[in-house]
Amino acid sequence: MKRQPLLLGALALSLLAAWWASGLDDADTPPPPRGAGKAQRREPAGSRPDLAALARPARTRGDESAIELFPVRSFQPPPPPPPPVARPTAPPLPFRHGGIYEDGGPPAALLAEGERLHIVRVGDVLEGRYRVSAVGRARVDLVYLPLNQTQSLVSGALP
Repeated sequence: MKRQPLLLGALALSLLAAWWASGLDDADTPPPPRGAGKAQRREPAGSRPDLAALARPARTRGDESAIELFPVRSFQPPPPPPPPVARPTAPPLPFRHGGIYEDGGPPAALLAEGERLHIVRVGDVLEGRYRVSAVGRARVDLVYLPLNQTQSLVSGALP
């Protein structure tokens, strides 16, 4: 049994090293007063300790200790970007081209809207929504005033 003296020697060296290391910490600090481990006075059983001091402080977003250790990750592809916003457009023209009226002055266009007939020249405003910008044999140009968009009403005649 040659192993037993070797193990006992290793145990003795370990204990000696532990004793020496425990003495290093005590040299820098003064020894505690006698009886420091015992409670000096007992509080009455009816008093309650203040537990508010033990409450965990709330974490804020900017707090460095609030780093999320296990963030949620998704392996789904990212959602497609939203479609671009469509610009508003003028509604379809409610008029039909009825013809051109020439009486020696600027030409006038005959526009039919349901049962009503409008005789219009350049610059006239129809129902507060449309302004006539050009009158010709082949077409009549109207500007939709709320959006300032030009629309053409083609007559089908040759220019």
